[in-house]
Amino acid sequence: MKDPRSKIGAASELKAAAHFMHQGFHVSRSLDPQCPFDLVITNDKGESCLIDVKTLNKRRDGSRINRTTTKAQKKMGIEIYEVE
Repeated sequence: MKDPRSKIGAASELKAAAHFMHQGFHVSRSLDPQCPFDLVITNDKGESCLIDVKTLNKRRDGSRINRTTTKAQKKMGIEIYEVE
């Protein structure tokens, strides 16, 4: 059986894409599984942003696990978007 986390992650990417489309952005998904970002969102002016989608996770005590960008992602200007 495949890792259920990959299905949860794929669903989070789709939720994020739908959110950005509802906000009026054009959305493209990465085809490369090793890509450091999941989505490219572009506004009507042609300005784009690279997005790494993360599923919100909490510790057993209920506190939120903070997600940060890697050094390579920071260099590329990639932003994190968390989905519940």
